Amino acid sequence: MYLSPSDIQQTRIATLDNLHAASRAWVEATEKLADLALRNGRQLFEEGRGHLEELASRSEIKLDALPVERLSDWRADSANLVREYFEIIGDAHQSILQLARDQVAVFDQAVNRQLEHAARSADANGEAAIGHVKKALRQAEAGFNELADAAARGADLVEEQVRQVSDALSSDEPDDSEATNGETAVAPRSRRRSNSAE
Repeated sequence: MYLSPSDIQQTRIATLDNLHAASRAWVEATEKLADLALRNGRQLFEEGRGHLEELASRSEIKLDALPVERLSDWRADSANLVREYFEIIGDAHQSILQLARDQVAVFDQAVNRQLEHAARSADANGEAAIGHVKKALRQAEAGFNELADAAARGADLVEEQVRQVSDALSSDEPDDSEATNGETAVAPRSRRRSNSAE
């Protein structure tokens, strides 16, 4: 056993902290989604009640088509709800990715401590083998971080596409300048975090 009791304790604490943080990230996302659904339900209830009151105030009940202004407001509200939904999921996704990076770093640090301890009593062949293992660990961690970054970029891309659709749906007037240029005026936000362990 090359890890000291203190090393084992620190590794366990770091692992438990990461698991707790991952659980908290999803709990927070669930709370935000529940709040979003509650706000949407209240909004629909108020709109329905207002429409019923409007019908009740008429001398004769006639089901007319909704005015364009109300349809436009409904479309904009729906687009904003969809955008908020994807932002909540995206934030939780990025948090989990970062916690996965942190946890891989915890395990790699524990393995590296064992390798360093073993290298002190190894011969030349043993040191070379340990060096190869360390290099393989660094490459594996770098590969994992590249995959995590690719997943983060994919989430950012989806969220940006949703934002563009949401902006287009909530806009009352089409923007011909953006359509002709093929570019968006607002740059996509990215929540990807830099890797702390390189």
